[in-house]
Amino acid sequence: MIAAFCDPFDEALAARGPASVFLFDQEGLLRFDANWTRDAWTRTDGLLPHGWSWRVLRDRDTGFVQVVLATSPLLLVSHPRADVRGFDLLDEAMAVRDQFGSPPVSREPW
Repeated sequence: MIAAFCDPFDEALAARGPASVFLFDQEGLLRFDANWTRDAWTRTDGLLPHGWSWRVLRDRDTGFVQVVLATSPLLLVSHPRADVRGFDLLDEAMAVRDQFGSPPVSREPW
């Protein structure tokens, strides 16, 4: 599976910008998210190598499962309100998310 971005800016940011978090929008396109990125940076030392890593997160309160892109393997490895799993490939991350149905919800912690 190939991920598409919502516009050229987001694609350039993912390719060459600082470590960031991208969420899928309603059209299924990746979109930079400043709030998620700032939050994730608070749990790092700021020394973040570039490299894409797909994350599957399960919200502990709602059980909602989603896939996000972190553009550093050291960004968003954990979250205080979510269970996090990391994957090298988008296909692997989507396959895990898809196991939880539509909408993807898991009541059980990982």
